[in-house]
Amino acid sequence: MKLSLLAGVLGAALTLSPLGFAQQPNNRSKVTRPQADSDGVQQAIAFQRAKDRADARQARLELRHPHVNDSNADRRMDDSNDGHHVSDPGPGTVKK
Repeated sequence: MKLSLLAGVLGAALTLSPLGFAQQPNNRSKVTRPQADSDGVQQAIAFQRAKDRADARQARLELRHPHVNDSNADRRMDDSNDGHHVSDPGPGTVKK
């Protein structure tokens, strides 16, 4: 009886030991996470600087060659009949 109890306890310990080790946090993930966050911040800063340079370049180009003023464009959203208006032909015919 003592032998079967000892075998049961050892079997349970061996069976449940991987669960105990799986619950421990990985120290490497704590070390690499701040590095990954700072890399993301550095990439965001580099992207913003590149975007600012592109905006400045575009502003210089527009000063040199001004574009056409589109302030007189027709931007009405009404349903006027002038232009391409298609009337509804009604319900379709059923083929037999």
